[in-house]
Amino acid sequence: MSTMDLGQLEEKFFLTSSEAENAVLIMPAADLLNEEKLLHVLNTYGPLIQAQERPEAAAFFISWYAILCSALHYMMFHRADKVIDLSFSNVTLQLVVEGSYPLFSFKLNNNRYIEIPSVERSEWMNRTMESFYKEQLTPLIQLLARLARVNPTVLWGQVVNTAYDLLEEELSEASVEEHKQAIIHHFHTRLADIDASAFGLSINPFAKKRIFIEDPADSNRTIALKSACCLAYCLPHRLNMTFNYCYTCPRLKEKDRAIMKANGQY
Repeated sequence: MSTMDLGQLEEKFFLTSSEAENAVLIMPAADLLNEEKLLHVLNTYGPLIQAQERPEAAAFFISWYAILCSALHYMMFHRADKVIDLSFSNVTLQLVVEGSYPLFSFKLNNNRYIEIPSVERSEWMNRTMESFYKEQLTPLIQLLARLARVNPTVLWGQVVNTAYDLLEEELSEASVEEHKQAIIHHFHTRLADIDASAFGLSINPFAKKRIFIEDPADSNRTIALKSACCLAYCLPHRLNMTFNYCYTCPRLKEKDRAIMKANGQY
């Protein structure tokens, strides 16, 4: 992958070929499937976001790791010949604190690529994406859910939220309707059509119907509710707010959303 390509991926998806300076945690991604080491990640990251319990630390962490899933999805749509290997074996997790804000980056151990075949490309992409979720993310989420004592669907909701953020960004940058339809088609065939068993669930979390509400800033537009609560309401800085849920949180009652809108709290 060229320097320009890696630069674009680093900006969008926190991928890097460099070792982070002053990292508070560096760990091979493969170690995330080790219970003791994954617990160490939660215990290190949780206090940095002032998480009082493991569920919110787990939710925030998996929303970061979900960025890798979006990176793979993005490369499959935008590259014609190959995608960089984002499997556990080729990624090192890096946790750094910039100012007071902790963030993760994903160091690529090698410039290792996976060739996209010229024949039966779509089928290959579907299999590759399904395999990535089944073999990489599902075991991680299952272990994370057990350690944090949280329902796996809450964690999958963060992954879906991240994927939809990318979708909305891609659609906003597309000026031609044909291109927009291609983006939507790619999203559904690569994600929403994956068999639910790959996620260890009875229903594919990407296939869940989205709920749209009026955009409080523009009555001519709609915005989607999040697939699941991000648990930010549990963090201390949200507890003294009148409404500590996000405006697009599925937990928020409609009467409270109306008050938030009236008060410009969105």
